[in-house]
Amino acid sequence: MKQEKKSLGEKLRELREDYDLTQEQVAAVLNVNRTTYTKYELNNSHPSLDSLVKLAHIFNVPKETLLPDDDSDAPSFKEIKRPDSMLKSLNKDERGLIAAYRALDKEQKAELKRQIAKLSKK
Repeated sequence: MKQEKKSLGEKLRELREDYDLTQEQVAAVLNVNRTTYTKYELNNSHPSLDSLVKLAHIFNVPKETLLPDDDSDAPSFKEIKRPDSMLKSLNKDERGLIAAYRALDKEQKAELKRQIAKLSKK
């Protein structure tokens, strides 16, 4: 009997339902909004590597389990957008700041924005 190939989104939905969790609950643990998580289940967007690791922990499955059985929906190099001219113009420190910002949680980002607003008023 041939096994049906499943996308990442299908696997996420099945695991979430097996654990009797809502999309809102899983999204909260991932620190994303429910709409973002819904896009993962619908295969309209893909979670970051960090989020995939968190999902594997949430559902107590090996990370490899979450890889899609069929990679036909994986982006090709042609579909990956090249950095725009602004990104190319960033220096090493600026790129480091962006990377550090992306690693912050929602509350830390809000605090950083308040601090920047305060500093820019001086």
